[in-house]
Amino acid sequence: MSQTTSSTDRGGSPTAPPTTPEMSKKAGRAAFVGTLLEYYDFSLYASAASVVFASVFFSGSSPFLGTLQAVGTFAIGFVVRPVGGVILGSLGDRYGRKRILVLTLVLMGAATMLVGLLPSHGQIGWLAPLMLVMLRIVQGIGASAEYGGATLVAVEFAPQRKRGLLGSLPGMGAALGGVLGTSALLLCSTVMSEDVFMSWGWRIPFLCSGFILAYGLWLRRSLPETPEFHRIEDTGGPARTPVRDVINQQPRALLVVMVMAIGMTGIGYFYLVFMGTFGANQLGLGSTDILIGLIAAQVANALLIPVFGGLSDRVGRRVIIMGGFVYSAVFAWPAFWLLSEYGSSAMFWLVLALGNGLGVGMVFGPMGAYVTELFRSRHVFSGLGLGREAGNALGAAIVPLVAVPLAFDDTTLWLSVLLCAIALLGLGAAWLSRVGPEAGAGAVLSSADRGRGTR
Repeated sequence: MSQTTSSTDRGGSPTAPPTTPEMSKKAGRAAFVGTLLEYYDFSLYASAASVVFASVFFSGSSPFLGTLQAVGTFAIGFVVRPVGGVILGSLGDRYGRKRILVLTLVLMGAATMLVGLLPSHGQIGWLAPLMLVMLRIVQGIGASAEYGGATLVAVEFAPQRKRGLLGSLPGMGAALGGVLGTSALLLCSTVMSEDVFMSWGWRIPFLCSGFILAYGLWLRRSLPETPEFHRIEDTGGPARTPVRDVINQQPRALLVVMVMAIGMTGIGYFYLVFMGTFGANQLGLGSTDILIGLIAAQVANALLIPVFGGLSDRVGRRVIIMGGFVYSAVFAWPAFWLLSEYGSSAMFWLVLALGNGLGVGMVFGPMGAYVTELFRSRHVFSGLGLGREAGNALGAAIVPLVAVPLAFDDTTLWLSVLLCAIALLGLGAAWLSRVGPEAGAGAVLSSADRGRGTR
């Protein structure tokens, strides 16, 4: 197996269209808007599954079973994401990045709008939850290639000295999308009576996703194909079997991306999913205080992601990612001591902002450019789709599930151990990314990373 990047993978083709600063900015906006829509949809669905869907779509079940079924439909979106990532990632490597990004946007946006138009269980019976599940599957498939494809477009249009900054924009969009989705449903539930909200008011945020869809679709349709894909077409053509190629040629890079995704997603969902339950049950906080804390955590994350993404262009991606995992491992210990000693709502907000904002932000910021630079360009979309989405599904599913029973122990020690272990898992993967025969086999390094011999 060749361990260097061939000219056919990263060569300079004279027929590739030049990348202008304006085009780089437009690609960054297109990437940002798509992930904003993705996480707006996902956070909106998660919030609605908790407070609305049990009575609207599963009214024939008991309250407990209805809630369980509603939350189960949310989980389905994560189950299908690795499969969708493989399929759409392979198509993106074979037929181009732009086509897939237009498709993912339409799938996510259309499915979300249709959820807002679904009849209730009282109107059409069992067809209502069945249609909800089908739309959730479509959402999951669309989301499976959104972040990877958006990051790839942003990085491949970016000048080398700004890959970290522009590659962080999809992460920033993800954080802000989460804020918007949660805030939109909260606003509707606040300004409307409960009867009006449960009858039709909850549908408004779902239908409003159409505005984001329209703007994002206009941006993405007006983008040309990336210069990197043009170079691939001009120097040997796209890979015929990109998924098989990435598994056979870069298994270490695939494993690294998957485990780093488990670490980053696990930490993020620990703070954004589990800590809400912890705040309610162990700290006795009200729902408003918890929602404010979750919003604060995501706002801090959105603000810090581009800071660390831009910084990675100067000091290197890997050193910041490893620093983020080290910080999360260390912060796991004072975080629960602070909550135990000063269990106020303000301290809860601060811990979430420091944990998710700073810890996850340090990793998420450089991650976009970093993971695209680990894979060869002929199968990079497939590598991201398979590695990242599998890691995301595992991190999102396992960590909150393990954390919940630990929270009812007499001590918070084991919660700190769990959070520290997840962070160390991600740290080990980041360290492993520059060790072994595949180190240096992917895309162009940032100048800072090249100078240090690190990834």
